[in-house]
Amino acid sequence: MSETRVERSIEVPGDAGSVWPLLVRAGSTRAWWGLLDDDIASVAQQLTVHTGTVSCYRIWIESIVVHRSVEFSSAYLGVCPVSNVRIALSETASGIVRVTVAETLPTRVPATVHQAGELWRHRLDRLAAIVRSDDAAVDPCADITIRRTLDRLAWRPLHLAVLRDWLPLSGPGSPPRWFYAVDSDGPRRFPVTRWRVHYDDAIAMGIEIVAGAPPTEAEISVTARAASVELSVRHSGWSAQRLDAETLEVLRDRFAATWRHAVNRAARA
Repeated sequence: MSETRVERSIEVPGDAGSVWPLLVRAGSTRAWWGLLDDDIASVAQQLTVHTGTVSCYRIWIESIVVHRSVEFSSAYLGVCPVSNVRIALSETASGIVRVTVAETLPTRVPATVHQAGELWRHRLDRLAAIVRSDDAAVDPCADITIRRTLDRLAWRPLHLAVLRDWLPLSGPGSPPRWFYAVDSDGPRRFPVTRWRVHYDDAIAMGIEIVAGAPPTEAEISVTARAASVELSVRHSGWSAQRLDAETLEVLRDRFAATWRHAVNRAARA
């Protein structure tokens, strides 16, 4: 059988002990590789890593050397031809560790080989950003935080009489029943599960992203300053949504865009 070896590597600050958990813990792999259904912990373990809305790999752990390497067989969707993957750590200098991924593919088809290399390059770039903490957006579980200064001191955008002029909510009365995240395909509605109002200064609501998972929490507040009003939004709770990395990232991006658009509408209202 014809085989091709694809290899990609990065160097990041730290040591093997600090980077190792990012490679083997289910709670840490989601942001750069995919959602594992359990930690990588033992040889002969069988796991699934979900890398997209409809994409996953079935992997069989073949070797583990703690803080050094993990090797596994991998089959796309659990049925495609099996490849062999080795992820290794090596400390190249004081405070620098190299992460190397080598995948042996059971094919020489150029398009397949190129795609495999690009996938690992993209994943390792995301891993490097996480380790360096130079790109908060790389973490699909990070809170969405948006602030905007409003010029009108007397403007109270959280007053119930004007709230729906800029915030994408619907329902027959108060509290609202639905929050809408809008993208190029149009609005998609999400249930509002909790609703708390503190005069015209703050609103907190639960937004159900995944049925059966804890709702996310959106907090909207207004702070009056000497010559302006600051409107801020914080949308948290993404880490509790058990979704694959691709779906979670896309959903969070849609909500972030929706919040930015809504806050801009409030500024113009």
